[in-house]
Amino acid sequence: MWFVMLLFFASNQTLPTVTESPPLIVQVVDPNWLPIPGAEVTVKPSTGKTGSQIGHTKKDGSAEFWIQGDADYAIEVKQRGFKTNQLKHVHLTKPSGPFPTAYIQFQMKLSGTSITVN
Repeated sequence: MWFVMLLFFASNQTLPTVTESPPLIVQVVDPNWLPIPGAEVTVKPSTGKTGSQIGHTKKDGSAEFWIQGDADYAIEVKQRGFKTNQLKHVHLTKPSGPFPTAYIQFQMKLSGTSITVN
């Protein structure tokens, strides 16, 4: 009797779903290669003016984008205290194989003047 009940409960459990990797991850770092959380990242298709995606970097400095492959994009990164950084033309291939995610890293430069202490 217990065996039948265990099978009943086991069959009603939901199976974990397989999650796909995002086609694009943009990481934003400061001049010392430390992650910058909260940066605004815009990914815009090169053709047409619609379909832009805006994301913000997480604690590890990365933002994920679920966009179509085999297309051209412009990527722009903004964060207060840093100069705006952009790539005007990036071709993203279709995701395939064991590494379906493309990674792009932006090293931001400080805006304004910097002070060096000796």
